[in-house]
Amino acid sequence: MDAALLVASSPLEQLRLPALHAALTAHGVPCEIKDQTGDDLASVLTCHPRAQVVAVAGNDATALAFVQTAAARGLRIVRIDAGARTFHDDRIARALDQVAAIWLCATTQQRDNLRRERHDVRRAFVVGSTLAQALATSVPSNSATASMVALWLDDAPKELRSALEAEAHRHALTVQNVTDFDTLATARVVVTDSALVQEAACALRIPCVTTATSTAHPETVDCGANQVAGPDARAAARALAMALTESRDWQSPWPPLLGSPMTAAARAIAEQDADSESSPPLQLELPSDGDFTGRTLGSEECEIVARALRSGTLNSTRGTFVPRFEQAFAQAVGRRHAVACASGSAAMHGAIAALGLAPGDEVVTTPITDMGALTCISYEGGVPVFADVDPQTLNVTSQTIAAQLTDRTRAVVATHLFGRACDMGPIMELCRSRGLPLIEDMAQALGSAERSGRPGTFGSIACYSLQQGKHMTTGEGGIVVTDDAQHARRLFLFVNKAWGYGDPQPDHYFPAPNYRMTELQGAVALAQLRKLDWVVQARRRVAAAITNGLVDVAGLELPKDPPGGRHSYWKYAFFVDPLVIRGGASELARRMKQRGVSCVPHYIQKPAFECALYRDFNASPVTKMPLEHSPRRHQAQPLFVRADYPGTVRALDRVVVLPINECYEEHHTTAVCAVIREEAARLLHG
Repeated sequence: MDAALLVASSPLEQLRLPALHAALTAHGVPCEIKDQTGDDLASVLTCHPRAQVVAVAGNDATALAFVQTAAARGLRIVRIDAGARTFHDDRIARALDQVAAIWLCATTQQRDNLRRERHDVRRAFVVGSTLAQALATSVPSNSATASMVALWLDDAPKELRSALEAEAHRHALTVQNVTDFDTLATARVVVTDSALVQEAACALRIPCVTTATSTAHPETVDCGANQVAGPDARAAARALAMALTESRDWQSPWPPLLGSPMTAAARAIAEQDADSESSPPLQLELPSDGDFTGRTLGSEECEIVARALRSGTLNSTRGTFVPRFEQAFAQAVGRRHAVACASGSAAMHGAIAALGLAPGDEVVTTPITDMGALTCISYEGGVPVFADVDPQTLNVTSQTIAAQLTDRTRAVVATHLFGRACDMGPIMELCRSRGLPLIEDMAQALGSAERSGRPGTFGSIACYSLQQGKHMTTGEGGIVVTDDAQHARRLFLFVNKAWGYGDPQPDHYFPAPNYRMTELQGAVALAQLRKLDWVVQARRRVAAAITNGLVDVAGLELPKDPPGGRHSYWKYAFFVDPLVIRGGASELARRMKQRGVSCVPHYIQKPAFECALYRDFNASPVTKMPLEHSPRRHQAQPLFVRADYPGTVRALDRVVVLPINECYEEHHTTAVCAVIREEAARLLHG
């Protein structure tokens, strides 16, 4: 049985070791806690020749030097408090984790940090805070009525200390230097620049003020135990005042999981199964645009958002980031004017409002779209009229639009679905011949290309979404572009409650909501816009790899570029022929999901006109009132039925949507193709 050596880089970090010592001992692993590594690293290991496993607590240079020496001698490294990140300067912590064979994490967030850095998290165990567990049993806190502010700082500049003392005196408190946890437990508040002390204070229910942003402990900040003031003396004094008035009822960020997870970790060490060959098969984990694995959000966004926060101006009417984004975006997509707003739905609402519809006016659109692109028509007094789609592209065509035109038609919406542009030449010719304004719904088609020109520049207005899963994201957000100055003016007013900012005598000119984008969103959007070209190219590479891997699979029809244009692949949507593959899209998608390949069969499941609000236009005043001004009011409900939309029905019945993103790598596309090929082969008729 291998022996284990448990080492801490400081006496304070040593508190993390007893829990692992107890778990290893219970599994028959001889182990010893070393008080401190000291300077002679080689002698520490020489004095423990039986040790084949070394568990190390600490995030400093001493811990790193010891770990590197131990690894060079072929010892297996167990990393305690693995994955701890402040996201400022984590070089030592990352280097320590890189050497380890097994990781003991305090939280699932720390485990996710390891996954973000591409460690094999089958060997990572979420065991809770070993420090918090030790303090709970050895250092009882009696700080609720304490009269002392603890100062635990490597360096406390005179200005900072003076500001803290002045604020403490206002609360009849004293300021005292502290360097041990027993004294810390008697403090009312602690001011520190140490991540370890932040964790201890949180565990002891002592509010904390952190003066070094580079050491801010994310979990203690998230739960409300820690105010990050930074080095500014006034900010630190303000944070101290807030910490003194806040309650201590924050929820612990560490799950009480030291039992079974620590036991599992000890078993892994005892049985020497840290190597991936003896671990269970790794679950297929694909990058998701719902989190960091599939998004390009990073340090650039953090830095520019920090600048917006420091400015103190977060609303766009007085800020600079949203106007800068509007100008940059208009230039990037080749339009004269751009108006940013709160969401893609708000963008479509603004576009419809800019047209100035009369009650009962009809707008021809697609039945395969987000509801945010439809309800805005009714809210502006119009009636949505649905055109069928081409079953091969899921896009409306000039022929399907023409079939729905009446003398009440006032506008057309062309939605470029999944990143493939509509065939715009014939659509534009139709709209020009009828004098109809065209709105392009570009929510899914940033970066696409079309043989007639550039999507987003054809119509009177084009609308874009910056929602979480789009090519560029601000979480929620949208932007509308146009070359028409009058439309731009109307759009600007519409997202600003129709208040004429900058007018000589401003007023609220017509009913309109507050759809403004915030400065925080504008800052993120600026950083995201700079990455857009790369994102589109990366998605095209991913799509090409998947197409190459599936091109010979019977029963699949794969997406491709439109004639003379380029697909921008918001998603990878392919068709399944039920005459070739048993169960069609539904069964193949079910099997794909069982094997870890996320996908959406049938996309929106049913045409928009079959949703409850359109099965009976009279059921809500929002849809009923426009209809009262339309000749369609005499028709029986529902106004639109699937029998009239064969292309839509066929497309939705056969489509499977694969949510690719720019962060897919070769092993991801290879795995996806393997799953689809294998399951399609199993379902092959005959």
